[in-house]
Amino acid sequence: MMAVPSKTCRALLERLSRYVDDDVSAAERRSLVAHLRRCPCCSGIAESLKHTASVCRDASSTRLPAAVRRRAKTRITALLSTESAKRPKATSGKRTGR
Repeated sequence: MMAVPSKTCRALLERLSRYVDDDVSAAERRSLVAHLRRCPCCSGIAESLKHTASVCRDASSTRLPAAVRRRAKTRITALLSTESAKRPKATSGKRTGR
């Protein structure tokens, strides 16, 4: 069971996400690594974020079956057609008689 994050830890959550994405400066990375070494709560959150990011990367490289892609394309086309039919027609900008 993970510990409840302190007020300080909650303030670090956004930084943890950037840390996992390797989007922090070297100084910020050192600071976060030091915090993670002494904080089981943030360490657990960081590991969970790393796992989630890894799963998402792996899933994005998996190609959907052809039948699923065809159904998705058909449905998207139908939705786009429905939306364009709902939009008001553009006027030519000309005014008619006064």
